[in-house]
Amino acid sequence: MKKILTVASVCAIALASCNKDNVGPNSDLNAGLPNKPQATIPTDAAGIITKTTLSADTVWKIDGVAFVKPGATLTIQAGTYITSGITKAYNDQITGLTQNIKGVLVVPKTAKLIANGTAAAPIVFTSPNAAGSRNPGDFGGVVLLGNATTNQASTKRIEGIPQPVGVDVTYGGTNAADNSGSLKYVRIEFAGYNLTADNEINGLTLGGVGTGTTLENIQVSWGKDDGFEFFGGTVNAKYLVALSNDDDDFDFDHGYTGTIQYALSLKDPNSTNSTSPSPSGPTDSNGLESDNEGTAPYAATPKTRPVLKNFTFLGIKDVTVASSKLKFGNRWRRASEYDIQNSIIAGYATGAAFQDGATGTFTGNVVHAYTAAFSGATPAGNQTNVSTDAAAYLKLAGGVNIFYPTATLFNPAFLRPLSTSPAYGNGTTTYSGAFHPTTAPWTANWTQFAPKTY
Repeated sequence: MKKILTVASVCAIALASCNKDNVGPNSDLNAGLPNKPQATIPTDAAGIITKTTLSADTVWKIDGVAFVKPGATLTIQAGTYITSGITKAYNDQITGLTQNIKGVLVVPKTAKLIANGTAAAPIVFTSPNAAGSRNPGDFGGVVLLGNATTNQASTKRIEGIPQPVGVDVTYGGTNAADNSGSLKYVRIEFAGYNLTADNEINGLTLGGVGTGTTLENIQVSWGKDDGFEFFGGTVNAKYLVALSNDDDDFDFDHGYTGTIQYALSLKDPNSTNSTSPSPSGPTDSNGLESDNEGTAPYAATPKTRPVLKNFTFLGIKDVTVASSKLKFGNRWRRASEYDIQNSIIAGYATGAAFQDGATGTFTGNVVHAYTAAFSGATPAGNQTNVSTDAAAYLKLAGGVNIFYPTATLFNPAFLRPLSTSPAYGNGTTTYSGAFHPTTAPWTANWTQFAPKTY
């Protein structure tokens, strides 16, 4: 995000259009809207969902904004597809503007979403449009709101989204172990809304979500803003993929303190990229951005402090294109704290930037950059390289074919370190990056690396 969004905007989520590569060997070859009956998810007059289960025998459509009933659980069966229905106009009680929204699923405090797919049958939130016609904003997005700790007022609410009678659309509280449900083997494609200038929303938005919530094997592709954004909360996650998103692939704000392990960030020279100020400023698209809060002196507590392990951030292969479309591989700023280890950053002009008093642990990482490995600080205990050829330095299994889109079908197995790679470590437990050097990638079967054309 280009500013610290109040999770108020959290409800109009961002996912975007897709690469025209063919489906790779580790992608879901049976993806696309299935030839099944379609039905609108039933809601009452306030938009509260009146069903408890969405079955896989139907393609479900979300008209406008649909809310899981507070205190209730919505279960989505493995293999289910959800898309956007009709657009509805809502009055934004904060800005006074009318927002036209479709395809947004909101899980308020005390509600739960159980969306557990499988590798063979992922749950897919996606565009209703045909192959070749899918674009960011075709779908709305998914928003989870919980009672876990943040460094903001507990009454902070979502901008741009209606507040049904009896529905709490604030986020944050005092229950670090709060449970908003479970998402496993889920793809979110082509989400996103621009509510107002510089107020866009993300693929998966998490506001004050607690450790009782399960987030595993989730891919957010072609987002209109950030891929994943964590507004406070304590929730942990693993096996995340961000592909071709407009802005930051991972964004942390408002006191987020969870742990994420195994994640992949792929930038795309064919996608749009955010600017700041919008719409004509310089690029502001990062692999990761982390802020404690948006107002100096950035002293709110608890401090934003994500613990990140085994990430791979890949920018763009072409030096000139990367410099014009991307900002930093990592951007730690506004007094954010950080702990990132055993990760790979490559394909950005600057690998990692440390700004506005950001402090923490940055060790065991492999950082390539076209201009400078670091700015603002030079953390010790990392391997770095500044050159025009990231692939030659990294020595990953794909050789020259590691940046998205690749010359052949994209396969995450390309990103496994060879024994000669600086990311290899001991080859078993101390490797850097998202993928083990010798085992099959955890992305197999459920991910989709050509969502625009499948």
